[in-house]
Amino acid sequence: MEQQKLELIDIYDIVYQPWWLTTPAKIGAGVFLLVLFSLLAYWIYKKTRKPVVLSYGQQALQDITLLEETDFADGQLFYLRLTEIMKQYLQHHYQLQLVDKTDTELLSCLQTSPVIPEHVYLTMKDLFDGVIFIKFAHQQAAHERMEEAVKKSRALIMHLQSEKGTGKTDPLV
Repeated sequence: MEQQKLELIDIYDIVYQPWWLTTPAKIGAGVFLLVLFSLLAYWIYKKTRKPVVLSYGQQALQDITLLEETDFADGQLFYLRLTEIMKQYLQHHYQLQLVDKTDTELLSCLQTSPVIPEHVYLTMKDLFDGVIFIKFAHQQAAHERMEEAVKKSRALIMHLQSEKGTGKTDPLV
């Protein structure tokens, strides 16, 4: 009997490829790294970015613009917010304690203070009179009065800002 030779035969048709070497795994790793890099870049941007600091005049003008963009349906609420903005601005501009005062006390303080020009007092008195006016006015007149109050407030702030830079104390025209 003849003995057959034993041969080792390789299995060529079975190949093992790990999952991390597959195309979908490579694409997923790329997307993950891209998102991770983006988040890291955003975090670094937020950490190094300096916040924009507005002056009190710029902040007051921005608040008035936001108030102007709101609905003028509730006139008393409108004037409450407008007088609050103006009190805060005048307090910072003249370095006087004005925010905690009532409207009457504020007008009295503005009238008697030697550092506050008369045009500021007259403008603020006109703004405070707007609250009384809207109680008795019809809707269209009240709306027009509120628009006028916004314009006067903005003009006063802009005038005081320019006055601060130039040192002039000319009244509003």
